[in-house]
Amino acid sequence: MTTPRLNAGRFVPAVVRQSHGLQRFMLLLGFGIVAVFVFVAVFAPWIAPYGFNDDRSGGVLFGTQVGPSADHWFGTTVGGTDVLSRVIYGTRTALEVIVLAVVLSALVGVPLGLISGYLGGWLDRILVLVMDALYAFPSLLLAIVVSIVLTGGSSGAFGGILAAAISITVVFVPQYFRVIRSATLSVKSEPYVDAAKVVGVRTPRILGKHIFSNVAQTLPVIGTLNASEAILTLAGLGFLGFGIEPSAAAEWGFDLNKALPDASNGIWWTSVFPGTAIVLIVLGVTLVGESLNDILNPLLRTRGADTTAADEAELAHEYEELEGDDVTTTSTGLVTPGSSNGEVRVAALSLTDLAVTFRTDAGGVHAVNGISFDVAPGEVVAVVGESGSGKSVSSRAVLGLLPASAEVTGSARLGDRELLGMTSSELQPIRGDQVSMVFQEPSTALNPVYTVGWQIIEGLQAHQKISKKDARARAVELLDLVGMPDPERRVDYYPHQLSGGQKQRVVIAMAIACDPDVIIADEPTTALDVTVQAAILELLLSLRDRLGTAIVLITHNMGVVADMADRVVVMYRGNIVEQAPAGQLFAAPRHPYTRALLDAVPHLGRENGPGLVDDNELVLKVDDLVVEFPGGLGQPAFRAVDHVSLEVRKGEVLGLVGESGSGKSTIGRATVGLQQPTSGTIHVSGNQVSGLSDRQLRPLRSRFGFVFQDPASSLNPRMSIGQCIAEPLHVQTDMTQAQIDAKVASLLDSVELGGSYAERFPHELSGGQRQRVSLARALSLDPDLLIADEPTSALDVSVQARVLELFTELQQRLQFACLFISHDLAVVDTLANRVAVMQHGRLVEIGPRAQVLANPTEEYTRRLIAAVPVPDPEEQARRRAGRGRMLTDIS
Repeated sequence: MTTPRLNAGRFVPAVVRQSHGLQRFMLLLGFGIVAVFVFVAVFAPWIAPYGFNDDRSGGVLFGTQVGPSADHWFGTTVGGTDVLSRVIYGTRTALEVIVLAVVLSALVGVPLGLISGYLGGWLDRILVLVMDALYAFPSLLLAIVVSIVLTGGSSGAFGGILAAAISITVVFVPQYFRVIRSATLSVKSEPYVDAAKVVGVRTPRILGKHIFSNVAQTLPVIGTLNASEAILTLAGLGFLGFGIEPSAAAEWGFDLNKALPDASNGIWWTSVFPGTAIVLIVLGVTLVGESLNDILNPLLRTRGADTTAADEAELAHEYEELEGDDVTTTSTGLVTPGSSNGEVRVAALSLTDLAVTFRTDAGGVHAVNGISFDVAPGEVVAVVGESGSGKSVSSRAVLGLLPASAEVTGSARLGDRELLGMTSSELQPIRGDQVSMVFQEPSTALNPVYTVGWQIIEGLQAHQKISKKDARARAVELLDLVGMPDPERRVDYYPHQLSGGQKQRVVIAMAIACDPDVIIADEPTTALDVTVQAAILELLLSLRDRLGTAIVLITHNMGVVADMADRVVVMYRGNIVEQAPAGQLFAAPRHPYTRALLDAVPHLGRENGPGLVDDNELVLKVDDLVVEFPGGLGQPAFRAVDHVSLEVRKGEVLGLVGESGSGKSTIGRATVGLQQPTSGTIHVSGNQVSGLSDRQLRPLRSRFGFVFQDPASSLNPRMSIGQCIAEPLHVQTDMTQAQIDAKVASLLDSVELGGSYAERFPHELSGGQRQRVSLARALSLDPDLLIADEPTSALDVSVQARVLELFTELQQRLQFACLFISHDLAVVDTLANRVAVMQHGRLVEIGPRAQVLANPTEEYTRRLIAAVPVPDPEEQARRRAGRGRMLTDIS
């Protein structure tokens, strides 16, 4: 066995702890400086030894200054005034102007930014034009112009300070407006805002509770930065003679102006002390600003556990027998797949006692606990397990892609070379050349500002001496190899111009560009439709066969494992609990966790789904629905839904299936008024809901609920779980707070969470728990119709199974009609009474579940069903052989 070697990253946690200590020190320093200045400003009349304009020359000829002394610690000015007193009173002036300017700027700029970003239209265009015009002026020049206009009507200390604050406010308003508007444009498209619209929340509450609360975290930072700028702007105005009237208040900029002639005469104190005050207060405010966002952010609040721990806690009661049940196997040699003579080959990649710990101030989080497995050349080893099991962490440790807070021990050998302990410069020639990685989300793995060809060429030129012309030709060849349509043209496409499946093919092309020995594929098909997924899997297998590449497949999709893997490594809580050949593991799993994982996987064709409910009353009627989106400049409109008609009855689940872009979600959004139809009608419980304004639709919104795909983004992160569930009750009912609280507790009990969860925030719950909360919110008004848009696609299989079981129990008990939108045919087979199949906006087939999924009449439906991987290696091998090359043209 290889002796465990310590990664260089082991010594980083001490540096991290020093960094955290430095951050705390800087925070305390900033607050300390600001606190001193605030104290001085508040108690200026008692602290200052003299008045800020008192003449202390004692009859001495004007122009004679006194240096620092016992009577005048900071000396006196040319006018005989005490410098220390002027600095102290100047602090009060500065803070008064800062507070007024920042508050007035926020009061004007923030509401304008919220309204402009949320409502859009002509009002947005006008406000943007005005704010851009103001922003184009140099800030100091604009403040001077406003000051000239205002000071003619101001008098006295307050009038001078207010005029100065307003002068600076005009400069700051466009900054608040631009930042808040930009944040609003981003937040208003979040699912939790749509969730608020679905239940009829009015615009003022959406702006305040859902948008402002989620953009307000930028305000402390903007305010402190503006406070620093306000000090400098005020000093600039005073220095140039456009500031506060000298007889009204002491001001540091004015004092610096008067100190200019002194500098050439060796009189330093009249400028140094006001200048130092400016520097110190700017420093203190800036240090505070850099820390306030973290301090005021409730998303950083924890209860001693993160969502990974919540997932584990949710699973632990089912797998108590895991503790002490060690069936881990460790191999010292591997049998080549397909070999009949038992030939032992050297592993392409070998992990031995690999452990990963993330150091935190509170201790350490053990993500991987001494795992060992090998992968041979030409072998596909699947590493499976649920979120938080350590699958991705272990693979990233091999390539040195973990953060600095990670401590890695053990061994990771590529052939006969040890990877752990290598520096980044030593790993650079290995990454992408000998070991490459296919990341889970291609949209984030590809740089949006460069063409896909440029990104492939970059990797080629990093490892090979190749001309740009030859590299481009190789990029085209690679795109053709991975099945990209028209690769000569699409090599110049940007990522946003490609579909999800095409982007994943680009990522694979980058991974195989240098013919690596090992490919680590981290959930390569999770976000893809079944047909595209099937094509990607076929591609990876063909690469394995042609290049002899070893593949480490990280996934929680057991159907994909059955389709591809030679051997399977099962991980749970950072440990390997079982590893075996794929056929053996699926046929006779040894560990209870493996058995539970396989039992949770829905199997298309083996589910005993519900029958028909044709006699029940009609709840949803969609008649000849058309939805079009305007095209780009010179482009025709895009028809997302093309003359679709369907019905859903009380107590019925209609499964709406199809690939991405088929129009499924658009129908769901149109049903609840989130998207207006171009033509056609939609009726819910006999009431027409299509074509109505938000005001007209609001009384009808209690008739339907909506469960969104991503449970994390569909819950407002700044509202507690109780507040999220209670919001529909506040908007649509006249219930008292006590009645609402009781209803929330009852709903939480109905989704098997309990009333104690009401005080928690979404980030403190696991994915499955968050989706249960979404379900409770959708059912809070006892709706007639529930729209569920891919509600389980983001969940692990066992969590998905529990959510589906709960959904089925609630649906049977409450008898709501449900439009269940999904691309997972196995899940639909479990739940649906009837199934509707969509392609390119059209409804191509609809009928009873058993008929559509077992004996489809349309070729497209048959192709969808053939592409679904099933958790059975033998059956999957037969399906793959029968499928042939049916999927090669799918992109």
